[in-house]
This record gives sequence, structure tokens and C-alpha cells, in this order.
Amino acid sequence: MAYSKQTSLEKWKDGISYEVAFWNNVYRWKHTYEGMMGWSLYGKCIELEQFDANHYLSNISSPKILDVGCGMSYATGNFIKRGDGLKEVEIHYVDPLASHFNKILHRYHRPLPAIEFGMAEYLSAFYPNHDIDLVIMQNALDHSADPLKGIFEAIDILKPGGILYLNHHPNEAEIEHYKGFHQYNISQNADQLIIWNKKQHWNINTLVGSFAEVTTSVHNNGHIIAVVRKKADVPADMLSNKKDLCELAEQLITVASNQSVFSACRQTCRYVYYNTVQFFAQALPWKVKMAVKRFIKQA
Repeated sequence: MAYSKQTSLEKWKDGISYEVAFWNNVYRWKHTYEGMMGWSLYGKCIELEQFDANHYLSNISSPKILDVGCGMSYATGNFIKRGDGLKEVEIHYVDPLASHFNKILHRYHRPLPAIEFGMAEYLSAFYPNHDIDLVIMQNALDHSADPLKGIFEAIDILKPGGILYLNHHPNEAEIEHYKGFHQYNISQNADQLIIWNKKQHWNINTLVGSFAEVTTSVHNNGHIIAVVRKKADVPADMLSNKKDLCELAEQLITVASNQSVFSACRQTCRYVYYNTVQFFAQALPWKVKMAVKRFIKQA
């Protein structure tokens, strides 16, 4: 495994404690949970910025949708307009931290669908039938350990003509100083979708041009939007292969080998620390919390 990828994966693993602590406390407090559900589209019609998902899906008899890297926001609606009414669609909420998130759902008795385990970098192993109509990644691709592979895998599982929809904050790793899950930046340059960090720089339009069409835009809120339409099969050498399995097995053994008492204590302490911080942070009223965030960024 290349050093840059290994370092990125190690940093990604270190971000798990923060992510779980964050969602644990969003769901713990009544006002933060209700606030999230206030802007969540769960139970409502699907809406995506600068892409008419309802029009696209309404022309498909039984659309199948994945919300990959969903966290616990349930941001994607699970209905489409059909005639004069709404029709519920098949949507799978997918995240590599599903086991943690499902425990949180159970702990706080929240009536929401279970989250399915899946990793963007290996989607074709979880959904091998090439029968997905729409893959959605919102504020998630740049949090993955290998976003380039995630794009290839997401396109692969689509039906011909299927859509990969990407919506991300620009250059989040730079803003977050490459902490935790924030290891990659997403930006737009002359209508080209760019993914980069201090060691790597990829033009996605060029890389996928032989099998997908990429249309990019910037929403008025600054979000980078990319609509990627599958034109042909993804070349086999761009997908997960035996080398990837070797790397994954190596990481499994590395993690298992590092489960010393010290390592376990370190992970527990990290979670306790982040959970304590989030306990008080999420307890604050929304306006106070936003004011504190602005103060920290300006400091």
C-alpha cells in the first residue's frame, strides 16, 4: 500500500471516535434531534440541490437509491411525486459506521430505518447487480479513505444511464486542517471536478470520461455539485481487485494486532473525551452554538 493511502486510512480510523460521539449527542438531546429532523427530508419528497431527482426518478417504475456515507442525518427524502400523490421509493442508507449508528438508534429509541454497512471504496462487493438508479453522496466522499476509488465503485454499481450525485462543501480538508475524516478537498475548476490534498490531485472529468459524463456547478450556498451519468462499464482495472483485498486484509491484521490494553484504553479515552465535549456542545442552544463556532474560526 502506498504511504499516502496508508496514512489517510490511519487518519480516517482515528476520526471514528469523534464521528460516533457527535451523532450520539445529536440523538441524545431532544432539541438537537428535533432540529435535525426539522431539516431532514425523511418521510418527505426527495430534493437535491441543482438536480431534479424527482423528475429523473418518476420516469423509473421502481427506482433503487443508495445514500452512501449517510451518517445519521437522514437528509435524503424517501418519496417521489407520482401523479397527484407521493410514492415511497426504495432507499438504502449506507455507512461504514452502521454498527455504531444502529446502536445509537436503539439506545435513544428513534423510529428511523436501520443503516446498512457499506464502504464507498468497495461498493461493488455490497451491491454487485448493477441495478442502482441513483447513488447519492453528500458531504461524504471527501471523508472517505480513498475518494477516487469510491467514485469508480459508485459508477460501477449503477444501471446504464444511472446517476451518481455528489454535493460537498468546497475544500473542507483545508478548512479543517486535515483532522479526522477531513483528508481530501473537493473543488471545481473551469467546470471540472477536482479532488485533491497536499500530495494528490485528480481531475475527475478526465479520469471517468470514457465511461461517464460529469456536469459540475456551484450552488449559491457554495456547495460543489456534480452529476455523473454512467455511459459504459467501468474498466475492471479501476475497480476493487485482489490487490485491494490484500490491502484490506493487511489493515484487518494491523488493527487486530494493535488491540493491546494500551491501544484499547487510547481509543476509549478518545471516545470519552469527544463524547464529553459533544455532550456540552450539543446541549447548547443552536444560536449560541453557531456563535461559538464563528468565534473559534475567527480566532
